[in-house]
Amino acid sequence: MTKEKYLETKKQARVWFTVNILISLIAITGGSLVIISQSRHIPFLLMSLGAITLMNRVLITPAFNAKKEAEEQHPEWKDLSTKGTKIPVEDFQKGFLISVAALLIVIVGFFMFYRPLPKADPTVSNLTPKDVQILQELEEDIESNTPSNSNSLDIDKAKDLAEEAQRENWLKREE
Repeated sequence: MTKEKYLETKKQARVWFTVNILISLIAITGGSLVIISQSRHIPFLLMSLGAITLMNRVLITPAFNAKKEAEEQHPEWKDLSTKGTKIPVEDFQKGFLISVAALLIVIVGFFMFYRPLPKADPTVSNLTPKDVQILQELEEDIESNTPSNSNSLDIDKAKDLAEEAQRENWLKREE
């Protein structure tokens, strides 16, 4: 291996490792959101792991192994700087396609499995079973006291029901 080829391989290993770390951070962030939202996180994590493994096997491992092999033969090359070295176009295109594929797998997986938690309706109060029972009893009282031909309650009966409801504390007021 020539010195120029070694520098290209060293730069490839660094660049693809950095891209892999960035995609891994995106996957970790997405995984955290999926777990917090109590969505199906195992399939998302498996998809992300597969995408990152694809990058490792196709891009990083071959470049890293070639770099290590060259460093064993020429230990003085370890200290060489990759500044000004360019990655060959074919290798760059291959790495770019694989990186984009891995990123798309992570993003598509996130949107497939992320389901946000439903937001609670602030207008609905948290009723206990006892509150529900009291409401049902009051509803039955209203129905039994209402004549079939009249749609409204007598004002005195309505007052009595309101006092009973207030006494039994089924109507909770937020103060």
